[in-house]
Order: sequence, then structure tokens, then C-alpha cells
Amino acid sequence: MKEKLLHIQQRLQSATEVLATKKVVAGFDGFVDSIVKVVNTKTEGGATQFFETIKQFGNYISAKSGSGFSLESEELLLKLGGNMPIMANAMAQAGVTINCVGAFGIPSPHTAFAGMHANCALHSYTNPGFTTAMEFTDGKIMLAQMTDLNHADWDTIKTTVGLSKLREIFADTDLVCLVNWSEPDHSNDMWQGLIEDVLTGSPSDNRNFFIDLSDCSKRSAQSIAFALSLIKQFGKHGRVTLSLNRNEASILYRTIAAENVPDNLQAVGDKLYPLLHVATLIIHTSKASLAWDAEGTYKDIPVFIPNPTISTGAGDNFNAGYCIGQLLGLDAGASLVLANATSNCYITSGESPSLTVLDNYISQLISASL
Repeated sequence: MKEKLLHIQQRLQSATEVLATKKVVAGFDGFVDSIVKVVNTKTEGGATQFFETIKQFGNYISAKSGSGFSLESEELLLKLGGNMPIMANAMAQAGVTINCVGAFGIPSPHTAFAGMHANCALHSYTNPGFTTAMEFTDGKIMLAQMTDLNHADWDTIKTTVGLSKLREIFADTDLVCLVNWSEPDHSNDMWQGLIEDVLTGSPSDNRNFFIDLSDCSKRSAQSIAFALSLIKQFGKHGRVTLSLNRNEASILYRTIAAENVPDNLQAVGDKLYPLLHVATLIIHTSKASLAWDAEGTYKDIPVFIPNPTISTGAGDNFNAGYCIGQLLGLDAGASLVLANATSNCYITSGESPSLTVLDNYISQLISASL
């Protein structure tokens, strides 16, 4: 492990110069996030106690069955949201220049996106969704409103951004990041349009795709199967990495493998990888991250953060860290380490890390491994 950490640190030394040469594009979501904590009790003196865990909150709600009740929340932060903007912003913080095709607002971006890093070029095609993210120590509950985003399809993107501009944006890319397939209603149409109108006929020798379906619990098995067929088509235009959390991996397992999902994460990935027809498969949780590619299987155990400052966006920062590793030429195993490092820096501080912060974090891991 020490040798792997030293190798990562060595690549970070030249990362500024290397990342400056890369062309990256990402799509297609966009949200404004209200990060809140839910009030449990208040004392006469005004002291507030919040629900600590989802289980505690769920038990409270279940006990109210059959009656009406109200909940109070306290907003901690109003910020840019959506898997793509958070991931793109994290990559930009590390020095990547990235074209972002997303739902930022029309005719001009929502003020929440004024905080996007200067390395992000915004190409907006509709208004963003709005999410209330209820934070707990053991996870989060996301409530989304996305009327305009759900009405948008590939024709909306072509009309608003322009097909010639899209072809320019996606031409000669080193990396295409397609995340949060699950939430926009017309995401399959967007992916199919991208393949047929933009990627077909364009050079693909050095292109990589990074795809994250996000929580697809609400999507039908038919829709998921079609998305997987499109992922296979992306593989004809470059090398595809598919990133899943445990819930998403379980859904895919039940869709294309078997109804009974193994408890063992390794067994889940061993079964899924050959069925998905991707170059690399990632399955990550807060306790372990695994990857499969033609060279074998990789595993990294992230440092546990008992009291995260923020959890919304942790997975997006994980994905950003992995992509940074790939752009720096790291293998899947080392990229997993950098992904977990990026995520941990984010949930500890509430901010996506710079290359300097990442380098310092890796140095701490090296010292701890001695």
C-alpha cells in the first residue's frame, strides 16, 4: 500500500501540467440543493436537537401513522447541486478544464451556480431541479422537484445549445462524464441522441467515458436495460467505466443477473462485470471500494469519518477523484485510493480539495502506513 501511495503522490507532483492538457466534458443534470437538518425537539430555552440518524427519523415518522404532523427543518446551506455540477466542480478545483452541458437555468444560470469554479464552462439547456437534502449521520434523504428538467430531452439540448456547438464540445475529448442518468425522465433519449448525432463518425482513439447511473430505484427494468444497451454502444466510441454504489449495483444485479443479490460485494461485481460489457466496473460504499477491469480486481478501504461535515456530494467527489486519477494515468487500484481521498477531504471540510490538499492527505496516509 505504501508503494501505491508514493506512486500517487509522485503523479500529483506533475498533475497541474498534465491536467491542463486534458479536454473533459460532462452532462446532463443540474440542481439547486438546500442542505437541511430536521428538528426533533426544542427546549423552552430555544436549544434545538436534530434527528441524528435515518433510523431515528424513520421510527418517528412510523409512529405518526394514521395522523397528520408537521416537521421543521433548519437550512444549513443553499448551494449548487446535481451529480454533474458537483463532480465537475470538484474536478475543476483540482485543475481540470471542463465543459458542462446541464440544467443551470435559462436564459441565465441560477445564482447558486455562480459558485462554479472558473474552470467550468456552463452550457445550459433548461432550468435546474431543486432538492431538499436532509442530512443525518448515517446518510441522507433527498427530495427533488424537477419539472423543467423532466420535460427536457435531446431535442431541447440540441435546440438550446446547438448541434454544432455540441459537436465542438465533444470533439477530441479525453473524458466524457455522464452522470445521474436516473433522475431526468428523458435521459435515455439524451444518451441516444449524443451517440447518433455527435459521437458517430468522430474519432475515439483516446476517448474515455465515465458513467454513473445514480439511484435508479424508481426506473423500470425496461428503462434500465435500455440504458445498459446504450452503455454498450458508448463502448464502441471509447473505453467505458461504470461507477455504482451498493444500491445501484443491487438493482443492476436483479435486472440482468438474478433476483437474490449476494451480501458479498466481491461476488456481486464478479457476476456483473462480464455481463455489463464495460472496460471497468466500480462498486463503492462508505466501507469499501472495488474495481474490476481486464487486469483483475482492486480494493481500497477508505478511512472512516465518524462525524462528516457534509455527506451530500460525497459520491460525486469520489467519482471526481477517480477521474482525476485516470487522467493522470493511474491504474484502477490507485485511482480508487485517490477517489476515496478526494471524498474524505470533501466530507471532512465541506469543500472539494485542491491538488495541494490532496497531496497533503496522501502524505498523511503514507505517514500512517509507516
